Order: sequence, then structure tokens, then C-alpha cells
Amino acid sequence: MNVQEVQKRLWEQSQQQRAHRESGTPLFPAEPCDLRLRKLMDLMHNPTWLAEAARRVMIRSYGKAPGVDGVTVPRFRSGFETKVEQLRLELKGGTYQPQPVRQVMIPKSNGKMRALGIPCLRDKIVQEAIRMALEPIFEVEFHEHSYGFRPNRNTHQAVYRCQHLMKHGFTWVIEGDVKACFDEISHKAILKVLREKVHDNKFLELIHRFLKAGVEVEGVVLPTVKGVPQGGVISPLLSNAVLNKLDWFLHGRGQYGKRAEKRNWDSQQPNVRFVRYADDWCVFVTRASRRYVCDLRSRIGRFLQAECGLRLSEEKTHITHVRDGFSFLGFDLTLAAGRSGNLVPKIHIGTKAKSQLRLRLDEAMRYRPHQESVALRIQRGSAVIRGWAHYYCIAYNYPKLTSTFDHWAFWTAVRAISRKLDIRAAKVLKQHYRDSTIVVSDQCKLERFRSIGIKLHVPGPEPYCPGGNADYETDEELEASFHRYTERGRFGQWDRKHQALQRDSYRCQSCGATVTAATSHADHIKPVNRFANFPMANALDNVQTLCPPCHAKKHRER
Repeated sequence: MNVQEVQKRLWEQSQQQRAHRESGTPLFPAEPCDLRLRKLMDLMHNPTWLAEAARRVMIRSYGKAPGVDGVTVPRFRSGFETKVEQLRLELKGGTYQPQPVRQVMIPKSNGKMRALGIPCLRDKIVQEAIRMALEPIFEVEFHEHSYGFRPNRNTHQAVYRCQHLMKHGFTWVIEGDVKACFDEISHKAILKVLREKVHDNKFLELIHRFLKAGVEVEGVVLPTVKGVPQGGVISPLLSNAVLNKLDWFLHGRGQYGKRAEKRNWDSQQPNVRFVRYADDWCVFVTRASRRYVCDLRSRIGRFLQAECGLRLSEEKTHITHVRDGFSFLGFDLTLAAGRSGNLVPKIHIGTKAKSQLRLRLDEAMRYRPHQESVALRIQRGSAVIRGWAHYYCIAYNYPKLTSTFDHWAFWTAVRAISRKLDIRAAKVLKQHYRDSTIVVSDQCKLERFRSIGIKLHVPGPEPYCPGGNADYETDEELEASFHRYTERGRFGQWDRKHQALQRDSYRCQSCGATVTAATSHADHIKPVNRFANFPMANALDNVQTLCPPCHAKKHRER
């Protein structure tokens, strides 16, 4: 089986089903249930399909937290083929039962906590297999102005679309937000949307099992009567499938095409456009009164309640005029004077984002365990700087603020090192200040905001290509995750690693290959368990630089 060819065929069949559904006339109505996709369950227990899903999950889940069974990627790889084959046989025999997701609470930018559900690796593999089948089917149905959790689409395109609508005379904006979308979305609405495209009861029953698998909170398994786990592989796709109903509802409120635009202009009738990123969306209205916009907001709320089982968030849903500005995805969009003196829409970094940056820098470098190494703190801080800068570099005021941001990051790092080493700031500068930044080694420097320039152009979304190598914008990328820099419980090891790298001239001490900090391991010549404590074992004369193959070979020969 060729996975790409199968996905392409699913996409083509979904296009045929949509064309048939929309081809009906009052005289000869089309049956919407005809040409629905069938036999998707056969893909779930196909060896090639399931192996490809497992391969993707193993890559994406490496180093991440396990589910309720505690199985990590390295542990699952032991007997990998046997475990995948057992999983396939359970799916084929109908005995597969998903395990509850493990709930963890993570802080949000507004100070509240977000419930994150972590599935087991086995369940992630099955969910990935489901997503691989459903994605080409529903990409046919999704609206072009939906940008969240879709291949080859990102937040920058959504923000630029808002700026484009502001340029073209849309005056009123409804800043919409769905209240606890992932937690409150109706299971009935999800299955209803799936049945419109899929005619396979076994496949739908498998998804229903995932929806009803439950959640483990502090060792107690609670039933799930609504919602999808935020953190599940298929959760974004299922929520998009339901909220796609809202997209086409808003699409029906607007007029399109040159003739329609001219007719509306002559009659002064309102016109509507929208931009949606997951559960955050903006509705733009022109040639309308505030009363009309308020009525539209009420209709949106009633539609969400009736069709999706969701409610609008009253504290986050606002009606504003474009001249007053509005916020979307961390950016402030306002009308400001351009070079010619006319008002033009501009994208600015949000006020909340600037205040959160200092906190994130402190959390990455200062508010860490005292034993954590200087090198790891700098790596964490650099990861935050890179992720934050690449996200906000489309803002008009980004170049003006880089000096301020670099000042914050620099002195945060100085204070962190000063407290870690119990020395004065002047001594920290004498030891680590090089080239206007903090330097631990040649390959461990604190990144600078000004080294990442402003992005003046963002290309539009590329057409969906079934089976292609699509790019996904994930929460992990937006949050500038630095889980790669964990030390596996041995605090302080990274400082010795960079010192050993410099001493060994960035060469593997076994094979002599040239290495970097990212492609090398710090190996203890004598095992740590032969010493009284870890600081004694971590002395520089007991640490050597090895490339990963040589390091693995050494441990196999023990």
C-alpha cells in the first residue's frame, strides 16, 4: 500500500461527494448521503498504514510526557514491531479499547490554568491513523479562511488576512471566542459532522470510544460526556470539523463576486467576512450599524449553541470599530498614519505579549532549580527569544522594540548567573560578556532579538496536497518549547559539556569526528555510580566528548 496514493484517493472521493451533494436542484434533489466514504476501518488495521502512523508518533512524541501507562518512546521502541502488530490485531478484531487520558494543568497567559490531556502512545498511534484518513476528507470541506491546526497554514496568514480586510473598508469587528471549546464541544455534534462524510459504523464507533475514554485526574478516572482532550492528536481536526459549520454560516451572511459587491454598494446593504484560527475568530462587517452587528453576534451565539453545543465567551467577545483597534492572536491591529498621512492598518505587538515576555524570560533563566547549569539556562532563554521573535517579527513596531527586549534578556541572564554562582554582576560580565551578549562557549550564546529581522511579507496558504509533506504550526512551536534541553535529572552537566567540548577541540575522543554541542554527548569516563556523589563524578577530567554512535557503542560493550 502507498499511503500517499490512498490519501489522494480519499481526497478525490470527498470532492466527488461534495460535488454530488451540491448538484441538487429543487426539481431533482440530490441525496446528500450518497457517495460517502466507506471502509475506513480497513485502513486502521492495515500494516503499512498503522506502521506509518507509528513512525510519525515516535518522531513527534520523543522526549514528551507519557500517558497513564507511563510508557515513553524509548520504552515503546523495545519490541516495537511486536507491539504495533498486537495493536493492529486488536483493531482488526474489534477488541481495542482506548485508555483514559492523563490530565495535567498548565498555566495560561491570563493567569488561569489550562487542562491538557496526554494520551498513551498506543492511543496516539491509533489517533494518528484516524487523522491520516480524515484529514484529506475534511480538507475538501474546510473554508479557505480557517487557518488553525491545518496543513500549510499559520497564524501570520490569519493576521495578514485581518489587515487586508481593514484595508478594504470593513468598519466593524466582532472579536469572538468560544468558551472552553475543547472542553465543551458536543460529542453528538462531532459524530453528526462525521456521518455527513463517512459511512462506516465501525470507524465511527472507534472515534466514539476515544470520545468516551475518560480522563484521569489525580489517580481517579472520570467519565467524559462532552469535549475532546486538548492535547489529543485528533482533537484539533474534530473541533475544526464542527466549527466549519460556523464558517459556512458566516459565509452565507456575506456577498461575493464583483456583481454582488457592486449591487451591495448601490443598495448600501451590509456585507460580512470572517477569519478563524481554531476557537478564536474575527467577523468583519461593512456598511452596517452597530445594531446590525449586535444582532449578528446574537445569531452567531444561537447557532453555536444549537449546532455545536458551544457558548460564546462573554468576557472575550467584543464589538469594536476598526479605528479603535482590536486584538487577535497576540497582536494589536490599529489604524495609524502612514507615510502619505492617510490612515492605514498596522500590526503591533500586543501589550499583554510584552508583559508576558519578561515573565517567560525569568521562568526560563532565573526561576530554575539552583543546581541547574548556566549553559542550560542560556539555552532555555535563547529558545524563548527565538520562538518569541519569529512569531512577532511581522509586527510594525518590532524593530523599535528589539533594543528593549535585548536589554531585558541580557540583564535577566546576568542576574540568573549572578545568583547561581553567588558572584557580583561585574564578575559575571568579566567572565561571560562577549560581542554584546552572554557567552558560555562558542556554541552556547544568548540569542539576540535584533539578529532576527522583521518579516515584511507572508505568502498566502499553499493549496492542500493530499499525501504531501505538509507543514503544521503546532502549539509547541508557538510556545518556544525547550524540552530538548532537559538534563535527565543531572543538574549542572551542561557546563561540563561545553568545557569538555572546548578542551577536546570539538572532536569525538573515540573516532575523531567533528561535532557540535547539538551533535555530541558528554560521557563520564568512569561511571557515576563509582563516586560518592555526582559533583565528584562530574569533574572535568572525568568527562569526555563523544559522538552519539560512539557513546552508544561504549554502553553496549559494558
